[in-house]
Amino acid sequence: MALKHALLALLMDEPSYGYELNRRFEDALGPLWPLREAQVYNNLRALEADGLVILEERVEQDHLPDRKRYAVTAAGRDELQTWLVTPVRSSRKLKDDFYLKLSVLGGVLRRPEHLSEVLWRQREVTLQQLRELEQALLEAETAEDGVTAALLEGAILHAEADLTWLDRCEERLLRGGVS
Repeated sequence: MALKHALLALLMDEPSYGYELNRRFEDALGPLWPLREAQVYNNLRALEADGLVILEERVEQDHLPDRKRYAVTAAGRDELQTWLVTPVRSSRKLKDDFYLKLSVLGGVLRRPEHLSEVLWRQREVTLQQLRELEQALLEAETAEDGVTAALLEGAILHAEADLTWLDRCEERLLRGGVS
């Protein structure tokens, strides 16, 4: 539930309306985590239901939804602090769509000719992603945005590891290697 925690962090400075939170989120994290406006409001409702934020002010508007300003509660501050200090287990899961494709093509259907094509296409996509990440890293470094640069560098290392893994898959699954 990282999004709700990011919203709590944004509310720590000052109470805010949903549209303000959306703008501040975009300013802080937009290039790394695209966000739809509806996600902000859905998460604010959930945070309020959980007692982590309170509706501080409601401003009625003609022909528009009410403007609602939210503030973080003591429970919200505690929740954010707990989330910040809790280590994160890797998000890499074996229930990944690409892993399932490899399992089906290699273990169920036993079609190495298709497996080769799937590995090649995945490599192309990963290389393109790597190029985009490297360009974004250059932009972050030019803007002297150390946080974004560090996050992008992590994503680049993951993409490079994925390419190495694809090479190993090809060796193991198509050439009979066991390395």
